[in-house]
Amino acid sequence: MDDIKRIIIPVDSSEISRIAVKRGALLAKLLGVSIKVISVNDTHQFVSSVVIEERLRKEAESMLDSFKKIGEEVGVKVETEIICGKPAEEIVKFAKEDDLIIMPNTIKKGIDRILSGSVSEEVVRKAPCSVLVIKSK
Repeated sequence: MDDIKRIIIPVDSSEISRIAVKRGALLAKLLGVSIKVISVNDTHQFVSSVVIEERLRKEAESMLDSFKKIGEEVGVKVETEIICGKPAEEIVKFAKEDDLIIMPNTIKKGIDRILSGSVSEEVVRKAPCSVLVIKSK
């Protein structure tokens, strides 16, 4: 695993994201690498209100700050970023060959799964690096 330079952890506000950040931070400490926690905002295609968009951005920043603290408590360098676009597509674009992506698998059921598919499945198929998926219980 000495070819891993950075761990990328895509998150949302779910509890499984919190678990992914904790596990990712612990692994980063063992490997001596930093982590980048990212949130992909895909609401801009549905929201036309500047006020609502700003509120969503502030909520994402607050969420990322709380995840950053988790990593810092473990003792690793943590950077955060908000990216706009389709989640799987943006995560894959963000990753490099020498990264490791650790991501939560939020289970979708029924029509949600049919319409949007699984972000983690698409990332596993298309990422240029290894992907570790943290399953929800």
